[in-house]
Amino acid sequence: MTPIRKLLIANRGEIAVRIIRTCRQIGIATVAVYSDADVTAPHVRAADETVHLGAATAKESYLNSTRIIEAAQKTKADAIHSGYGFLSENAEFAEACAQVGITFIGPSPQAIRQMGLKIAGRKIAAEAGVPTVPGYNGDDQSNAALREHMLSIGFPVLIKASAGGGGKGMRVVRSEREMDDAIDGARREAEKSFGDGALLLEKYIEHARHVEIQILGDAHGNLVHLFERDCSLQRRHQKIIEESPSPAVNAELRARMGAAAVSIGNALQYTNAGTVEFILAPNGEFYFIEVNTRLQVEHPVTEMITGLDLVKLQIEIAEGKPLPFAQADLQTNGHAIEARLYAEDPNNDFLPATGTIHDWFLPEGLDGLRIDAGVEQGSVIGINYDPMLAKLIAHAATRDEAIRKLGYALKSLSIQGVTTNQEFLARLLGQAEFGNGNAHTSFIAEHLAELTNTEDVELDRASLVAAALYWQKSWQSSDALMTHLPPSYRNNPYRNPSLNLQLGKQEAFVSWRHVAGDHFEVTALDATAQAQLLAFDSGYLRLVIDGVQRSFRLTEIGEQLYVHSSLGSRTITRLPRHPEVQAAAEQGSMTSPMPGLVAKILVAVGQPVKAGDPLLILEAMKMEQTMRAAVDGIVETIRVAEGEVVGPGAMLITLASPQS
Repeated sequence: MTPIRKLLIANRGEIAVRIIRTCRQIGIATVAVYSDADVTAPHVRAADETVHLGAATAKESYLNSTRIIEAAQKTKADAIHSGYGFLSENAEFAEACAQVGITFIGPSPQAIRQMGLKIAGRKIAAEAGVPTVPGYNGDDQSNAALREHMLSIGFPVLIKASAGGGGKGMRVVRSEREMDDAIDGARREAEKSFGDGALLLEKYIEHARHVEIQILGDAHGNLVHLFERDCSLQRRHQKIIEESPSPAVNAELRARMGAAAVSIGNALQYTNAGTVEFILAPNGEFYFIEVNTRLQVEHPVTEMITGLDLVKLQIEIAEGKPLPFAQADLQTNGHAIEARLYAEDPNNDFLPATGTIHDWFLPEGLDGLRIDAGVEQGSVIGINYDPMLAKLIAHAATRDEAIRKLGYALKSLSIQGVTTNQEFLARLLGQAEFGNGNAHTSFIAEHLAELTNTEDVELDRASLVAAALYWQKSWQSSDALMTHLPPSYRNNPYRNPSLNLQLGKQEAFVSWRHVAGDHFEVTALDATAQAQLLAFDSGYLRLVIDGVQRSFRLTEIGEQLYVHSSLGSRTITRLPRHPEVQAAAEQGSMTSPMPGLVAKILVAVGQPVKAGDPLLILEAMKMEQTMRAAVDGIVETIRVAEGEVVGPGAMLITLASPQS
């Protein structure tokens, strides 16, 4: 037995906070590490001790294994837990920990190395008698070889990075003309994310489900599975909704998939927590994909249905303790579902977003709701790390109840100042076909137009009414003289007070008239509402609008007002009375759709380009975006340089009209 009394968490965000929570419950001291970008992050304050690693980039901080081990030695930590991502599946890091007498909480370096490369994982699964997706995992990694095997497999083909996961280095190829760009993009992304550009090919199975099995093994030869998680709802090949049990898995299939996962674990002599991932085809056949040799982002749904603490079990296994249960002792209770809250814009191809969180209000009093968050009010969301902000997990007796509870929690959450997928997730949970249990990995892509439709006239109008009366009341309260005047008093009695506002992409003219007492008549979006102001405080209104009473949270930052109610959230901007004349945009100019790093410039000044040609590559939050020409033209100016960080809307490249 190797007792652990102090543990260093080699990670950040919500997973670091979550590990610290378990350690505190079982009496283990914690050490957090942080970069320049995370000086005031919640995980830094939550730990007992903290050590600075370096600059904001992951390479200089959370991927710097030498500095992390030095931090553990400096603080006399007995063990290191890497969570997920970063160094969690790095065999060399696990070996380096062992060399200095620090316990690495995870599987053996050998198991990590065997499963760290998907190519090797497919071979081990096949030897264990587990079916694998038809594909190519050979040593010849040339573009020519990969093209040849794609044609042999038949389209559509899935390209995957051998060394990693999380949707990085992954492309679906549906035709010959897409092959070269897909290979190059996947290889480049894999090299940046995992330091290894090796790729494998798999037949892409349409309308398949992504179902994974949680396994747990100790150093005494005991290995069990903790049932399945359905992770079929994905965008950019990355999960955003996970649930357990899967609505597509019955008892007989669960037993077969569990047995297959255990057989792979036994072949690896696996210890600690891991996940065996499968594709479940529409015909009910399942195929091995990979083993993730770490804790998964979606592990809370397993904890909710089993009542187990996986982090606590990981620590106990690392200490040398045997599992406290056998397979026959395990059973599920109810249904759990998790939603991942990301800083991203679903209406802009899910590109990552940055900003400062000006309001962070979590729902309270909802039984069976768990929120794992790595941010708080005031957190700055930059470009250096994964854009996941938090996870909301709901548990209930039935699937319908769990979905309803999670949907309510998402609508109750107020997060203002950065664009997120909050409303998208709520609409996804309310989608009838998903509610009936019919989901697959292409579900979001097939329903994208419906899921990204943000039109809601009731929400727009209520938010504008609240904004107008909030500003009216704020102006009246801010001046001692005005507090003695009637609401909306004007020295020009012939015109009602009004504002020019921006709501989303539309301009909205709002005017209001004081009727009597606390009653107003407010005109917005070509309709007039009867409003009664019941309560006002800094950042708070309670209104009756056309007979319906609601509370509104309001956060004012400069000319922007963030409005949240039970209907949802809107950002409203006060427009100047006399806007400056803007010069016409340059024809063919390209602006940045997201904050990011200019990873590669693909053209030169004077080069002719056709519409659709790649011009440059932006990188942000572990994701690449290829920027393409919108029109035919000649590259006139390149406004940025490789390695430069740009903000959304920044001018990147301008094109001149092609010469006749």
